[in-house]
This record gives sequence, C-alpha cells and structure tokens, in this order.
Amino acid sequence: MTTTHHWLLFFTTAGRVYRAKTYEIQEAGRDAKGQHVANLLALQPEEEIAQVLAIRDYSAADYLVLATRGGLVKKTRLTEYDTNRTGGIIAINLREGDELVSAMLVSQGEEILLVSRKGQSLRFSATDTALRPMGRSTSGVKGMDFRAGDALLSASVVSDEGFVFVVTEGGYAKRTSVDQYRVQGRGGLGIKVAKLSEDRGDLAGALIVDESDETLVVLASGKVVRSAVAEVPAKGRDTMGVVFARFDDEDRIIAIARNSERNLEAAETDDEAVPGAQEETGTVEGDSAPVESSDGEDQPGA
Repeated sequence: MTTTHHWLLFFTTAGRVYRAKTYEIQEAGRDAKGQHVANLLALQPEEEIAQVLAIRDYSAADYLVLATRGGLVKKTRLTEYDTNRTGGIIAINLREGDELVSAMLVSQGEEILLVSRKGQSLRFSATDTALRPMGRSTSGVKGMDFRAGDALLSASVVSDEGFVFVVTEGGYAKRTSVDQYRVQGRGGLGIKVAKLSEDRGDLAGALIVDESDETLVVLASGKVVRSAVAEVPAKGRDTMGVVFARFDDEDRIIAIARNSERNLEAAETDDEAVPGAQEETGTVEGDSAPVESSDGEDQPGA
C-alpha cells in the first residue's frame, strides 16, 4: 500500500535495487494482469524481484537491513541508496550461490527476527554494537546458521506486543507471542518456531502481526485466501498449529502477506461501514465456500 508520489524500491534476488515513483505504474483493477516489470525497470538477465518497499523519502528510516538465503545480514544507512541511476545499483554484494530474501527499514535499537524454512528462528538486536553499519557493496555478516537442507525464509522487524505468525506449505498456521523468542547473539542455529511434519510441509511464510491483523495467503494456483489472525489461537513455540486454509491436494501455499488495506479502510472511515465492502475472512477470492480452521491443536492426519 502506497501513495502516488512515494518511492518504490525494488530489491532483486541478485542483490540489486531499482526505484520508481508509484505514479509510473499503470493503475488497474484487482484482477488485471498488469504491466511487465521489464517495461518499468532495466532488469538484468535472470533477475527476479525479491521484495518491494515503499518510502516517502530517504529519511523514512535510519537504516536498511538486508538478509540473504544463506543467512547473511547487512545494515546500511538508507541515504546511501538515494541515486538517480536508472539501471539500478548494488544493494548487497552476494556470495556465489546466495540470493537476497528480505529488505527491512530499521531504526536504531530495533530487533530483527530471522525464520528458516525448516522452522528455526533467531532474534537479535540491530544496534550498531550488535550489527555495525556497512557500505552498500559489502556482503554483510552471519546472521543465522542452518542445518543441512535449511535456508532463510524471512526476516522481520520485531514489534514488542506482536505475534510471530507462520504458515506451512500444507495450509497449517500458528501464532506465538514475540516474548517467547529471547534475544540471542547473531550466527547461531536459533530456536524452534514451529513443530513441522512431512505432510504439513516446510514453512511458506513468517510475519510479525497484531491480533487485529488480516493475512493474505497466496497459493501456487494463483488464488488468494484472506483470513483473520485472531482465528488462529495463540500457542507455544514448540507446537504444530491448526488448519488455516484448505485447498486441492496438488496446490500449496507459496507466500503470505499482511493485509494492510483493512487497516487503511478502518482509519479512513472512522469505524463506519465501507459502502460495498464485504467481509471475506476465511474465504478464497472468487469462491463462496468458507475456509475451515480448527480451534485447537490438530491431530495427525486431520
């Protein structure tokens, strides 16, 4: 969610960042295909978009923190990315075989939570002592280590009163209070964020959320499931979670995101009803059937 004159920063898996004004992108309906990003940005071959950030200007935050699939993190002053180059600039100097996963706006003293695909997590402080600022074209430092077959899934700025919300590829979700994740030093294996099993799959997404938030779950088939965080009961770290979305056996969840549109609507209408708006909590966009979820711990095979 952004406004017309804000900057959009496009971070690619190759570690470069491009920028454009929001008004440069054609406005279209929700179900429109949209324009190809190559018509907007001079991407290099095989570059893919890893994340997009919207900022008012380059004073929006003190630092930009980047995290890679291999567990490296790097903190750089946001102002160092202010450039007029149309071909993009280096955001992080990636090591061979690595790729950029996440980009975050971070202020001095905030904390970051790293989550891996196999259900590990590590929370650490982003102070200058714990994570010193570096230049744009550096590769960063070790943020998290992994066991064989694991890799970084996501990185988030920690909210003191929020929840860690995770969803598996098979449609199971859980949320746990952030105070159950102690602050650790960088570079370790971390602690468990969820108990995973083969039928539930690896983690597909991890967010820091409030109880009043909604999430959008994106399926490989292209469908989107919109559900309220409050539907998932708060549980401990080492639990399996509950059914969050049901879909065809051949489908799977590939990503999750916070539905920021809901909070904007609430602020603009001052708690009044939005004309024509309809609650779609727990439904698949375009379908009328509700998505079922359990109220407690699932039993194996549920």
